Amino acid sequence: MIGDILTSLFGDSYAWQDIVIAVVSILFGFILIPQLKDVWKGRTNLNLFTASLTTIGLYILAATFYTMQFWISFTAEIFSGTIWLLLFTLSFKNKKKGK
Repeated sequence: MIGDILTSLFGDSYAWQDIVIAVVSILFGFILIPQLKDVWKGRTNLNLFTASLTTIGLYILAATFYTMQFWISFTAEIFSGTIWLLLFTLSFKNKKKGK
């Protein structure tokens, strides 16, 4: 039944792995929203090395999923990578202010 629903939504060429990867990636992105809120308000900073390498890694994964035609995972990785990019940018800005 679930397979029929997924086939009707994504066509015969969908890969169930695409859905699993995307769900996990989206959850990882949403888990970071409270952290993003704290960094946005200047209450905390992330390690810039960690944030930058995670951002790069997620965008590399997005490019890989693009070449595999895992469109849902591609979109999810872009979302999570953008959250990490915002965390990096805001942490960098906060550190320049001396917080």
